Amino acid sequence: MTKLYLVLAALFGLAIWRIYKDYEGDRKKALLDVAMLLFLLGATSFGRYLLIYRPLFWIHLLLLLIGWVFYFLYLFGYRRRLYLIFSPILSIITFFILGFIFGD
Repeated sequence: MTKLYLVLAALFGLAIWRIYKDYEGDRKKALLDVAMLLFLLGATSFGRYLLIYRPLFWIHLLLLLIGWVFYFLYLFGYRRRLYLIFSPILSIITFFILGFIFGD
């Protein structure tokens, strides 16, 4: 778990550095970039709850990988596909639906 936190800290540092470097007074874009970063960090930390449904956990990991890759592609100006950045929300919603259907 410590290795995950170190990787997340490195990703967070790189993202904050890039956001700061590209700031140029555009607060709205900087706020959107930070909000997407916080969403991805939250979705990554939510992954431990998905271990209950093992196949959903692996799908969540794949969606997280896609989300992080497209977030950094967005930050460095290569792609602007925001729906792929927010793709981990699908597995989180599926987790809550399964919990509602099969839970006590």
